[in-house]
Amino acid sequence: MGLRHRGRELAFQILFQIDQTGDKVNAVIARFEEMRRANAAAAEFAESLAVGAFSEQEGLDALIEGAAENWKLERLMSVDRALLRLGAFELARRSEIPVEVVIDECVELAKIYGSDESGGFVNGVLDQLAKKLRPQAAAETPAQAPEKG
Repeated sequence: MGLRHRGRELAFQILFQIDQTGDKVNAVIARFEEMRRANAAAAEFAESLAVGAFSEQEGLDALIEGAAENWKLERLMSVDRALLRLGAFELARRSEIPVEVVIDECVELAKIYGSDESGGFVNGVLDQLAKKLRPQAAAETPAQAPEKG
């Protein structure tokens, strides 16, 4: 598993815990045992993503609600909400990371941690966000087709 993939997985887990507990990001990071066991570079990347997504959560949530047609954020599963916040943050603030990497990584995590529909849902919402936030890059990146079965 690559360092950035591991970092994204840790960031997602932090954002998920925040969503579940309502705690502040620093409190979750401080008690998150996996961060202490992770490679230093992966942990640093995870912290930068989690802190960034947490600090911009209100704006990210507005973007997500705009892209998730007919879905209220509070009705989404916590897993999907955390992954969408992570992906939206990377699309909005980490322009050095290619659109396809952001979407692919979040979809893969959705398939592992979410429901059977999470991968396709996360893919669709992040694809819409990419078209809005990075129109040139999104035009060059074909959206993933949701897996069957």
